[in-house]
Parts: sequence; C-alpha cells; structure tokens
Amino acid sequence: MTHRSASSGFMQPEDQQELRAILAGKPVRATQSMVGQMSRVWHQPSLTAIEIAWRWLFGIPLYFVLSARYQAMMATLTPQASGLSKFDFQDPWTAATLLDHAIHLYHPLFMAAFWHIAPLAVLLWAIVSGTGRTLLFVRMRQALPGWPRRIPVVIVLQAIWAAALLLVWALWYNVLAAIASSMIERTSVEPDVVTYLIWVIFLSLGFYAGWSTVSWVLRLAPILVLREGRSPISALGQSLSAGRELASKLAEVNLVLCIVRLMLIVLAMVFCAAPLPFSDQLGADQMQVLYKIVAVLYLLGSDYFHVVRQQSYAALVGRYRPPAA
Repeated sequence: MTHRSASSGFMQPEDQQELRAILAGKPVRATQSMVGQMSRVWHQPSLTAIEIAWRWLFGIPLYFVLSARYQAMMATLTPQASGLSKFDFQDPWTAATLLDHAIHLYHPLFMAAFWHIAPLAVLLWAIVSGTGRTLLFVRMRQALPGWPRRIPVVIVLQAIWAAALLLVWALWYNVLAAIASSMIERTSVEPDVVTYLIWVIFLSLGFYAGWSTVSWVLRLAPILVLREGRSPISALGQSLSAGRELASKLAEVNLVLCIVRLMLIVLAMVFCAAPLPFSDQLGADQMQVLYKIVAVLYLLGSDYFHVVRQQSYAALVGRYRPPAA
C-alpha cells in the first residue's frame, strides 16, 4: 500500500464532492468549506473536549508554577525596590528611565526562571500535545491502524514546533529591545514612548502574521505521520514540498483562523472593558470574577478554533493528496 492510497478511507461525502470539483479543474477556495468544518466540529463536541482536556491538563499546572515563580520574583525584588511603583505614563521621561532600570534589575531573575522552567515545559508540552493531538486525529478518523506506535513521532514534531515558536518569540523580543534601546534608552531628548508603543503593536502583528503564514508546515507534518505512516523527516519534507496549490490553501486557512483568534482577543477586551463604568458599584471582587469568566470563555473559543484548523487541514490533505489510481 502506498502512502497516498492509505488516505482513501478518510474521505467524507462532502470532501469527495469537493475532490471531484478539484479534479475537474473547478476553483475551490480553502475558506469556502471552513464554515462546513466549523459545523462539523460543533456537532462533534468530543473533538473540542479532547483539545480542551490536553491543553488544560498542561496549562493549569503551568499557570500555578508560573504564578508561584512570579510571586517569588516579586518578593525577591519588590516593585518599590525596582522603582516600578512610581511608574507614570504622564511623565514619559521618568517612566522610560524607571522602566529601563527595572528591566535591567528583573532580567537576571527572569532568565534564571526561564531556564529553570522552559526546557521542562517544552518537553512536557510536546508529550501532552503529541498524545492529545493523536487522540484528536483518531477521533476524526484521520489515523491509520497501528497509530499508538506513531505517538512518539508526533511528540517529536510537536517539540520541533515549540522550539520554532520560542525562536520566533526570541527574535520578536530582541527586535523590540533594539528599538527600545535606540528610541528610549540612548536618546538625548525626551523618549517617544507613544511612537515606541506603535512600533510594538505593528511589529507584534507583523510577527504574528508571518508566523501564521509559514507555521502550517509544522502543523501539517503530524497529520501526514498519522494519515500516511511517515517518519518525522519524511513528513517535514512532504510538508515543505506540499505543492503550491495545497500550500497556499493551508496558509490561507492558518492566516484566517489566526485573524479569528485576534478577533476573539478584541472581543474579550470589549467584554472586560464594558463594565468598567460600573466598577464602583460592582466592586473589585466581582470585576475579578468577570475577568476570569471572560478568560475561560476566550480559551474555550480558542480551543474550538484550534480543532477547526486541524479538521480543515485534514480535509485539505484528503482533497489535494487523493488516493493513487
């Protein structure tokens, strides 16, 4: 059995219809069927439940670990000792000086915490996410028989994805640090904090869009491992050589769903900001409860769209990598 013939059992009726349209030369946009994929995931809540289970199984303990390390850092170097308690946006020169001083003080503590937590966190994330994603694809009927033997391969690919994401974050941080150094730290005039924040927004969006455009390569590889029984190197090679048409559609799906996640963030911010005029009546405790509810709803929505992305990827692979004749 060839790699491509292995995918013949994965086709859904609507996917077969679109496959016939593709083979007939009719143009089919990647986002045309996304609503259908959203509906399919919505009517199979077990898919989202699997995604939520493995993400929260990893995320909740990590949150408590990070919270404890943050509290320890603040106890070691309090905001009063670092000068952050005097931070005021109304005085940009003083604010920039205090921020620069505080960053230099907190940086060694932050890096020590990072190197203690990050390697183990990446390893655990790869194991949990690799296992969870495999179970998700099995539930989608996107895995060949003998899939348990391929879980370690998926774990390796998830670790590669996490390492690539950390590299992008490091590049983003260093670019912003270089701009801050030239615009705030080493300037002889009053620092332009507003312009710097504009740079932060646009560069952050740029890095986010860039990562969204290319990261589909690493997201596609686990699907090829489970659908076609490939090795990690073979799966990555096939992802890189997926073909212009399939690659463009995978990138389109990835970019659209990343925009959807941005919209979810904006919507969460709106829900958090809407009650602010009534904060005196509600009280600080009720506002904190509201923020936590909004955060949980955002995470649930984000997890749902993660499943939609994987379902869309799997459907596109089935259409553009049809069974060999």
